[in-house]
Amino acid sequence: MMKKLLLLIASLSLVLAACTEDKEDKEEKKVTTTVGTKSEETASEEKANPAGDMMKFYLSISQSINAVDADLNAFENVDVEAPPEAAELKKMRDAAKTAAANTAVKVEELEVPAELKDHQETIDSALNKMQEAYTMKADALAAEGDVVLDEANAKFEEAEAELNEVLKEVGLAESSIASEVAQ
Repeated sequence: MMKKLLLLIASLSLVLAACTEDKEDKEEKKVTTTVGTKSEETASEEKANPAGDMMKFYLSISQSINAVDADLNAFENVDVEAPPEAAELKKMRDAAKTAAANTAVKVEELEVPAELKDHQETIDSALNKMQEAYTMKADALAAEGDVVLDEANAKFEEAEAELNEVLKEVGLAESSIASEVAQ
């Protein structure tokens, strides 16, 4: 829980710093035209801030997932060498199945902001893969026998790679959304 909080604070600090710099740049770059007193905004102000927009959206993804996946994380982090009793493990598994299904719904509800329309296709693909990964986890948890999440985790890694592609394209460093939502 503390790691999530620290990661969230660090991420929000980056967003705040990016927004503050952008606002200062906009104020400094106003130009008066020769036609009169009308101000003309520079191209950088007319353009959206894709890095800031992507950072906000990226944070909303992890926040949406973290709001509903705690039971899934608890189940995935069970110590296999000292697992809880069978009844407790069954209870945890059922709660994890519900959490995985709820997380799939949350991911499906996410909407890509209009400011990121240039990256819409890649982001939509990543979100679809992420939703599919959580659906696969819910199905694996509902099935009889051992829970195997390897395919679901591989699908999530594909989604993460696509999100990292967008992060790089807008000038941000790659990140691990899997780490952000796994605690």
